[in-house]
Amino acid sequence: MHDMNMTNAYFYRWWDIRRPVMEGGCSLTNMVEPWSQPISFTDIEYEIIRFIRRNPQKSRTEIATHLNISKSMLTKAVAKFEQINLVNEERSTLENGERGQPPIRLSLNKDRFHSIGVYVSQHYSAVVRADIGGNVHQAYLRELDAEGDAITEIVLNDIARLLAQSSVPPLGIGFAVPAIVGDNGNLFEVTPSQAKLPLANLALAMQIRFELPVYWDNSAYCIAAFEAHQPNHARRCIFYLTLDFGIGGGLVTNGVVFRGAHNQAANIGALIPETGPRPNLTDLAKYLDCPIHNLSDAFLATLFRANDPQLLAWILDRSKNLSMPLAAVTQLFNPDLIILGGFFPREILEEMSKQIDLSVLDTFGRRPLIKPDISVTRLLGPSGIAKAAALLPVQARLLGQRATPEAKASLPLTPVR
Repeated sequence: MHDMNMTNAYFYRWWDIRRPVMEGGCSLTNMVEPWSQPISFTDIEYEIIRFIRRNPQKSRTEIATHLNISKSMLTKAVAKFEQINLVNEERSTLENGERGQPPIRLSLNKDRFHSIGVYVSQHYSAVVRADIGGNVHQAYLRELDAEGDAITEIVLNDIARLLAQSSVPPLGIGFAVPAIVGDNGNLFEVTPSQAKLPLANLALAMQIRFELPVYWDNSAYCIAAFEAHQPNHARRCIFYLTLDFGIGGGLVTNGVVFRGAHNQAANIGALIPETGPRPNLTDLAKYLDCPIHNLSDAFLATLFRANDPQLLAWILDRSKNLSMPLAAVTQLFNPDLIILGGFFPREILEEMSKQIDLSVLDTFGRRPLIKPDISVTRLLGPSGIAKAAALLPVQARLLGQRATPEAKASLPLTPVR
């Protein structure tokens, strides 16, 4: 029988989410109004704004030539961008001896909008406020000793502080999750070690309290997309591998994440049996017989610098386990760059990259493929993933790259105890 008291409990619980936040002197009444007006561009206009973001300070002639569009079409698009103050135009200065009218160069008005990026694990929460150029203006990183509703409230309070201390209208919230997100916007599968996280509850709570669109995606996809959208990035095909509590992958070609038919592509973790040795924190904790919450960056970096034999043996063995999957990636997709990231110190990831052999699938007597470079991302740890997640609203609302619907969550989600 339907329990009316439980229904009321749900109602009051989720209505309570909309109350103002007063902790730390911050109230939602001080928050700048979100940008609620629809931002609608044509496909060509989206292409132009993506190019300007990735190639700042190009002249109108350079942009039109590169995109093979007429100058009149570009002028019309720029006028549309200027209506919402989305681009800056700056006339170049002539060098010594140069004559004539110097060209006008275009760049993104990075502080026209800001967005929020969120990442949560069993042990950490990271929340950042970034501009539309991907630069972080404010961030909170917290160690968590909480579960369920308490995690949700911690994250909500941190977001409220970020919004209350900003004078820039927010576009939305990006939420990087340790999960595969289905092409319908629902969570398809959560990394087993993170299955207890209140991911759907948190997504819904953020939507309700802040009245902002929430976009979520697999954390590896988030970082792959962020790396591919870096200004002046000449790489055409990037494969990103994240080693945290699980193993995730993402492939980006010409700035677009390759997702496959069901938004489940690049599931590289399946190529390394989950019951066997895997290059992630969960496996390392078992190998060192150490609680996983002790494996902080500082602790692992200290072990590495001390040439700890157990850690070095683990790095050598687990790196070799990456050779076959990444060699397969090289054969199938031929990227020009493979990027390693996750929750390990940079020194450990760099050492792992040295042990990976991309030639294990080369055939004797046949000319081998050109091998990609392997590098370590700048976006390490929870804060790096949150920074990448902040790009999701920008992609969705400004760059015309909304790959999945907004986060899907429906009431009721969890019983109120």
